[in-house]
Amino acid sequence: MVTQEELLENVMERVTNNLVTNIRDVLSATIEREITTNLTRALVESEFYRRISDDMRGGLQTIYREISTAAKPGAPEADPAGTPVEREAADRLFNEASHQLDEVLTTTQEATETIMDVVEVQIERQKEAAVLLEAIRAGAGVERALDRMVQINAALGEGLVEILTTLGFQDLTGQRIKKIIEALRTIESTVVELYLSTGLLIRAREEAPEKDISQIEAETRQVVSELKGPQRGTSQDNVDDLLAQLGL
Repeated sequence: MVTQEELLENVMERVTNNLVTNIRDVLSATIEREITTNLTRALVESEFYRRISDDMRGGLQTIYREISTAAKPGAPEADPAGTPVEREAADRLFNEASHQLDEVLTTTQEATETIMDVVEVQIERQKEAAVLLEAIRAGAGVERALDRMVQINAALGEGLVEILTTLGFQDLTGQRIKKIIEALRTIESTVVELYLSTGLLIRAREEAPEKDISQIEAETRQVVSELKGPQRGTSQDNVDDLLAQLGL
């Protein structure tokens, strides 16, 4: 006959076994759920920052191409597909851009000095012509004065042609400056857009970590697109405000 103590012991054993089994099942399910959640979160975070990295890399490639194009006078437009330029050019992009500005300054200075020299010579000849005209008016040495006036007039024509030829430098320098300005504008726009989109993506992710990454990207692109809209003054104010909020 089973004693009360043995019966109690059997009951306790069964309860303990059931409790251990239940605890083990609950712990296994909980651990599995947490691992799945953390892995999912890690994968989502990895995908999120991978996309940011891709955006940044694309923006930097655009900046690289713009600098490369501006650094090469007379070079064709950079391939929008991102064809890399020569390695040698990559090593001196910024130096070449600076060199272009130096060339503009040098060309302008040389042209200015040439024009000033020509004008100074013509001023002296104009003074000489004034003396000759007075002599002609007085009737003294008219034939010799007229011959000299013809020479002065011919020299004046040559000087004017030289000035016009020298002024042609403005076409070359204008093209160089325009190319650099366009590149700088594109770089500025790309950097601002890159900073805005990255900052907005990170902030949106921090505020709503459960939101789908594609939805965050779409909303961010919409905001950046609106900031780049046709109302330049208003948009620039909004851009400045947003940049300030993002810490720039």
